[in-house]
Amino acid sequence: MYGLTEKSKTYNIKGIIAPSNELSPESSLSSIIANLEKTYCNNISYEFEHITSTATRRWFAKYVESLDVHTPSPRFERFHELLAKVEDFDLFMQKKLPNVKRYGLEGSESMAVLLDQIIYEGAQLGISEVVTGLTHRGRMSLLAALFEYPKDELLRKLHGGSEFPDDSPYTGDMLVDLAKSAILHYPDIQTPINVDVLWNACHLESGTPVGMGKSRTKDLNIARRKKDPNYVIGDNVLAVSLHGDSSFAGQGVIAESLSMAGLSHFNNGGTIHIVNNNQIGYTTPASHTRTTRYASDIAKFADIPIIHVNGEHPEEVARAAHIAVAYRQKFRKDIVIDMWTFRKRGHNEIDEPSFTQPQMYSTIRARKSIPAQFEDSLVASGRITREQAEAVRRDWRNSLNMAFISSAACNPTEPEKSPGWKLLARSGTHPIEKSTGVDEATLYQVGVDSVAHDDSIKVHSRIDRFHIKPRLKRLQDGHGIDWATAEALAIGTLLKEGYNVRLSGQDVGRGTFSQRHAMFVCQETEKVYVPLNHMAADQQELCGSSSYGNFEVVNSNLCEEAVVGFEYGVSAEDPFTLAIWEAQFGDFYNNSQSIVDG
Repeated sequence: MYGLTEKSKTYNIKGIIAPSNELSPESSLSSIIANLEKTYCNNISYEFEHITSTATRRWFAKYVESLDVHTPSPRFERFHELLAKVEDFDLFMQKKLPNVKRYGLEGSESMAVLLDQIIYEGAQLGISEVVTGLTHRGRMSLLAALFEYPKDELLRKLHGGSEFPDDSPYTGDMLVDLAKSAILHYPDIQTPINVDVLWNACHLESGTPVGMGKSRTKDLNIARRKKDPNYVIGDNVLAVSLHGDSSFAGQGVIAESLSMAGLSHFNNGGTIHIVNNNQIGYTTPASHTRTTRYASDIAKFADIPIIHVNGEHPEEVARAAHIAVAYRQKFRKDIVIDMWTFRKRGHNEIDEPSFTQPQMYSTIRARKSIPAQFEDSLVASGRITREQAEAVRRDWRNSLNMAFISSAACNPTEPEKSPGWKLLARSGTHPIEKSTGVDEATLYQVGVDSVAHDDSIKVHSRIDRFHIKPRLKRLQDGHGIDWATAEALAIGTLLKEGYNVRLSGQDVGRGTFSQRHAMFVCQETEKVYVPLNHMAADQQELCGSSSYGNFEVVNSNLCEEAVVGFEYGVSAEDPFTLAIWEAQFGDFYNNSQSIVDG
């Protein structure tokens, strides 16, 4: 290694490994090798050499090599509590409702630790909101144990009832798509953290771009309220997206989402992707679900680092969370945690997995559960007593029994709405007829403003001849208004009323048929100029302030499903932003069908 051969000889470690508490700048070769093995050859390992940025690779290596890997996490009691709760929840459900397909977390219980540590680390760094999309695997357990979903309401749903109040106009969603926002409190963090749990369409991965759009919009809205001059995208909101190993490797919307994550109009400050890698898809082994070595390999094309961690070691899982959050906060980019686990039962609780994987399930059934292993290690090391461990489980089981009894009579509460939606009344409670007309003088001025530009912007001569001048003439004549002009008038008047408009799709700035020209590109500098956004600047100059909305013109990357999912996330978060996606042609719309139907 590096031409070094004498294990007892002392060498300068610069350029070989980063210094740490256990390794001084001058160390023996045997110490250097031992620390490299400890960092890269244990229950957690990393892939980052594929990243094109040398500075990023160096940062990642230095960060993981300098971590103290021996000191136990001070949050071990919290980890034990979560692991005990998710395990006992699944055991309780298997006893009380054995024929309900809940897609339990058994074998992947460390997911609760991983999510909790990510949220905790984010909160320590100033994150106030988390947007997370769960998979169907373990959703019930995580909602109950981590996200504190009211247990009586959850059990009512598991019994076949609705998650909505009795007088709600909504009928309810599938059990495995259930969601409800949560507020988590940590004793050493003063401000609680809000967690927006999304509905998600099973293994289809539709929730991935939705979470990206929702988190970006939420973050931008918080930033506007704070008016922080040093704001960087992702300062306030963290997106966490859960995936199954087979769906992460197999679903095309994942590649679409990862590809657009770094684009300026889609960047949310970085999503932490978690692959719950139980090494099987339904009944299909990993060797038949992908051609790559790892389920996470698809992320490499987008320069995304990957952390592989053994889910049977909860404290290593927590370390993976710590590294992922640190990377995301440093670079504001996506990162993947590939957590290797197993699935104790079949795809659901009624399946018999040994029909198709007899050897795998012979091994699994002989294993002690991950929560029990962790509990035993804590007791053996003297960090908790057996009595303390049993008390946690006993109190939780008692609360589940009480919730089971009360679930039949409970009336669920309405899911929490985002701040914007709270300002709106439910349809039917107030008259909805309202005049939306605009006076002719306003329409005329908006039309003029839609083609106005600074002298510094040199517009293409054909745009000036065939777009700007004809529009001004039609406005002056008061007739012959074409579609593109009418569209500009509609958008412009919404902006004047304070609404934001986001127009997204392929070539939307120019327009498919060169009809829109919502943005001008300077022929000398290629600077992009959006005329309708300068109405606000004019008002600011005249009045000292502006209440106008913003017009975001998004020439999207060449995909449909992920972009439509993203725009849905924007609109789901903010009713005062009109999110529009334009399909150039009908067959483009077909590629977005799973989002539209979902």
